[in-house]
Amino acid sequence: MLHLLKSPLLRRGLGEAVLFFVGFILLAACSSKRSDDTLRFFQRGNIEMKVGNRTEAIRLYSEAIATDPTFPEAYNNRGVAHLKSGEYDKSISDFDRALQLAPDYKEAIFNRAQAFEKTGKFAESLKDLIRIADDYKDSAQFYLLRGNAYAAQNSLRQAFDDYDQAIARYNRDPRRNQDMRRQNLTEAYVNRGVMHFNLKDDYRAENDFRKALAMDSLQDFAYNNLAQIYIRKNRYDTALVLLDKAVSLNPNQPYYRNNRGFVKLQLGDLEAGVTEIRQSLALDNTNAWAYRNLGVYHLRKKNFTEALANLRKAGTLGSGIDLLRFYLGEAYLGLGDTAEACESWRMSKELGEKEAETRLKEYCK
Repeated sequence: MLHLLKSPLLRRGLGEAVLFFVGFILLAACSSKRSDDTLRFFQRGNIEMKVGNRTEAIRLYSEAIATDPTFPEAYNNRGVAHLKSGEYDKSISDFDRALQLAPDYKEAIFNRAQAFEKTGKFAESLKDLIRIADDYKDSAQFYLLRGNAYAAQNSLRQAFDDYDQAIARYNRDPRRNQDMRRQNLTEAYVNRGVMHFNLKDDYRAENDFRKALAMDSLQDFAYNNLAQIYIRKNRYDTALVLLDKAVSLNPNQPYYRNNRGFVKLQLGDLEAGVTEIRQSLALDNTNAWAYRNLGVYHLRKKNFTEALANLRKAGTLGSGIDLLRFYLGEAYLGLGDTAEACESWRMSKELGEKEAETRLKEYCK
């Protein structure tokens, strides 16, 4: 999934993800070319999959493969079992083998695209999805999955269009499995909201996040993402209420804690804020936004050397971090280096950050 997570935002500002709720193709296909033993193991594996016994299903599919190593459906279904068990590398290996045996096996291609997504291989996922686009042009799940792949590669317009297509198809067919439809439609609204947010359309972003919450009030990432809109508007009290809800639903999500820490800094509760930010870093010490926010804390405490060190680390860990150049200017100013401060504020202004304009007028004439 791709929900605004790290910054003020997308799963960005303070805190970045979208949980992907996509279906898996499980075939019950038989063939007269297969032996009775092979088909018996295969069908028993399907039965075990239907009742959720994936370990036994994997064993039975493996038995089918042992009796007939040229059975692509068995590899595909075992790959599905591995995928649903969180064994992504094994699932990819099985889908690869199925496709070696049957190169045009579109269901295996679709399943492999999902496995690639789960392992963060979005370029590979997108390549598979483009390959089967004509076969899945009526599938809401296909558009949701491809939208996620585009979004992960920052192809925002293509992602936006695919989320539109997914939402239209889910809303067009309310008869489908209601739990799966609700989960996928919720994800599509959240992810489209992220695209609106990144395109600076806060009104439509908020509308999508609220639609997601109307469908599922326990979606922690939607509360987090909605909070980012209020952070952007400097409405920190409202943002804090939303982040409290996100954290209560998922207390070990480091980005939520980092975002809440930033809001507390903005509200003047510095020690509570830095405690949250440090808790976030204990959960994930690679989050550039958390180091930016730690730098903000040290700026407020006038610890300019510490502030500069953390802000620089944020710059080495991530890109596109809101107000990083502005805050670097503040740290340089505190250390008496006006020339570097002015250079940082100029870069901040070039990024469209209005906060730098006053500083440039005051110190950089």
